[in-house]
Amino acid sequence: MLALAINLLFVAVAVAALLTLVDTALKARRAYDGLMREKALMDAGFVMQVAPREVRLRAADRRAGVAMLPRRTALLRPQPVLARGAA
Repeated sequence: MLALAINLLFVAVAVAALLTLVDTALKARRAYDGLMREKALMDAGFVMQVAPREVRLRAADRRAGVAMLPRRTALLRPQPVLARGAA
């Protein structure tokens, strides 16, 4: 009975692996066909146009940098050390 369960487990794993491979092969074939279609268009003289992406760099907030500066320098400034025995 245990051997049968182990064999069924192996069969289930093999079927899942086979279905995954078939799905991947179908997706790869679809992508390859799309690339070949684009290649045919480019060979015919058409140029593929990509939609332009607008990227803007935002200037750093100067107020946040100024507010951060005093706190940072306060942390880096040496602190007074208490004498031994003084609490």
